[in-house]
Amino acid sequence: MAKSIQDNNVLYNIISPLVQFGTRCHYQCFDVHGLENLPQDGAYIIAPCHQQALMEPLAVLNFAPKPPVFLARADIFENPTIRAILTFLKILPVYRIRDGQSNLSKNSDIFDRSRDVLLDGFPLCLMAEGRHNNRHHLLPMGKGMFRIAGETQLKLGDRPLYIVPTGIDFDEYERPYSNLVVNIGKPIPIQPFIKDFRENEPVALNEMRNALSTALSPLMHDIRSEEYYEEIFTLCNVLNREVRHREGLKNSAWNRFLVRQKISLELDRRAVEHKPDFDTLMSDTRDYRQQCSRLHLRERMAADHWNAASTILSLIPIAALLIGIIALPPVRWIFFFWLICYPIPFLPTHLLTKKLIGDSQFRSSVNFGIRFILSILYAFVIGIVMACTGGAWMSALADIGAWWGFVAVALLHIEAILAGPTVNALKAIGRNLRYWWLRIVRCKKMKILNESYKKLVGSF
Repeated sequence: MAKSIQDNNVLYNIISPLVQFGTRCHYQCFDVHGLENLPQDGAYIIAPCHQQALMEPLAVLNFAPKPPVFLARADIFENPTIRAILTFLKILPVYRIRDGQSNLSKNSDIFDRSRDVLLDGFPLCLMAEGRHNNRHHLLPMGKGMFRIAGETQLKLGDRPLYIVPTGIDFDEYERPYSNLVVNIGKPIPIQPFIKDFRENEPVALNEMRNALSTALSPLMHDIRSEEYYEEIFTLCNVLNREVRHREGLKNSAWNRFLVRQKISLELDRRAVEHKPDFDTLMSDTRDYRQQCSRLHLRERMAADHWNAASTILSLIPIAALLIGIIALPPVRWIFFFWLICYPIPFLPTHLLTKKLIGDSQFRSSVNFGIRFILSILYAFVIGIVMACTGGAWMSALADIGAWWGFVAVALLHIEAILAGPTVNALKAIGRNLRYWWLRIVRCKKMKILNESYKKLVGSF
């Protein structure tokens, strides 16, 4: 008898923790809220919003108490090798109209297998919108998830089944070491929809879809305006620091996410209740964005820059390290040993994916895959090299011998954890140095930019 996709797999159990660790290290902050909302009394479908190809499933993998089974679009299963890999990763294909009318009948078997996953007590994960979207905006939902939910609830009888709405927010889509926030909402029970599901399935599917859409939107950063999306997203970042200060909120990934939500909702209200003022604010924001573009400056720098004293002080530890590397052999040895153990954080792989991958929603996923595979290969190689040459690295500890390999691998894990804060700190120093350099060499344009920023703040 063939194994079910949800059955225990020893190799999967070995690889999964590595992938979870790699995912958390791919972000500077991986913040999960609402774990208490995962049902304890029944089966459930996890329904996240979908803005990146692979990164939402990886986020789900990090908080699901049991290995979840995922459904993904069928066209990525066409290559037999890729199909085998995806099946090993507990991913099933789901067919859409664009895959051909003749292929839709294959969904019957996929839905049967999906129901078996839930009946066996494992979580099933379907992206709520059915397709990814590189905007902070909730798309219309398909009906496949709700058909699976209704049919499974019929088989479960009195045992409950839930859909768990899950907001996932990325503050930057493509760069590694950004921040990720997971916001798990209250589960939606399927039993109240079953009477309608028996009597009029299309009506019940629409009811479930509306319930999920209503529950999911407040859990994510949902910018509803298509016409003014770019302007609103800019304001959500540019005004974030000011709003946090007004409300006494600390600078954390979670608070920045909450404030982005708050700004979006306030702008939605103004678009209806104060349209002339809203239009003026949108015009001022477009002007501000153009000024930033001409200066090649991040839009949020006018708000988030350090003062001159802090920028200068940030150079002291870097200068001290450089002096130590030049003048003190032990410092030089430790620094280069540390760098050799894990140089991957400093590789600009996101620039490679930006050049090679046309679909922007896939870039972060491909970038993660490249960095994860490089990390595994590098750990394997560096472990062997260190184990074989331990005495050459430090003669005083030559007796450690092969244990050097384990030291190197342990250091790699430590450095992977510290990579995000380190790389982001170095980038922040560089951005602030450039900001103050522009204040000197482009003083007039920077003065106009800062006046535009103050105007935005005063208008909100």
